[in-house]
Amino acid sequence: MVVGGITGLEGTGKTALTANIGACLAMQGIRTLLVDADLYFPNLGFHLGINPKYTVHSYLKDHEMEIKWLIFPHRHIKNLYLIPGDPNEEIHHRLSFEALTGLVEYIKEYYGVVLIDFPSGLPIAARPLISELDYQILVIDPSTVPLRNLRDWVESIVRKFLHLGHPNLWVVLNKPLIPKKALLSLERFIANELEVPLLGTIPYDPLILESTYAGAGTPVCEWGDDLGVITEIAYTIEELFV
Repeated sequence: MVVGGITGLEGTGKTALTANIGACLAMQGIRTLLVDADLYFPNLGFHLGINPKYTVHSYLKDHEMEIKWLIFPHRHIKNLYLIPGDPNEEIHHRLSFEALTGLVEYIKEYYGVVLIDFPSGLPIAARPLISELDYQILVIDPSTVPLRNLRDWVESIVRKFLHLGHPNLWVVLNKPLIPKKALLSLERFIANELEVPLLGTIPYDPLILESTYAGAGTPVCEWGDDLGVITEIAYTIEELFV
């Protein structure tokens, strides 16, 4: 049993990455559970084509409900399960991340891998979940700032997530639309100067967007994952942590 947290700023693609890594692990024969822990703007269910009756929000409002009602198997990917959130739930503070932490602690024993999709930015309220993690993946899209500020910006993000999050932090660079020379320099900077392991770099590819937003709930690795990067990341997670 291994628990990993997928974190990042808004728009980095962390939720799509959670869905795709989870699907690849499941297709490798690992019983995998995805948990939508974004209690504010959950959309992991959309990525997997699941529109459930019961959600993690249902449990947080009624701890007496049967936990099995929360868990939805993927329609056609064996070994892949999801505890979704309710995107229509109003935002209010009485929904407790501590209660969600207790749920993860109880249910993790039944799965080989649990991947938790955190709220964007890792808000302070979500920190109780950190205690359940074996590792944390920080997803960064380096295309969002000018190149002259890129190193400083990435360093500030990594330092903050190291301070707020799990000490076993790994970085994934996602959909980097920057010059190749700048990308290689950034990869070396993260690994050598920040001394944070780089789990992988996922090139921008319309196939990934198509696979996750087509509404069919079909992860890209089920389509073949011609790039192979997401599958390689899943293999790396399996080798390092499972």
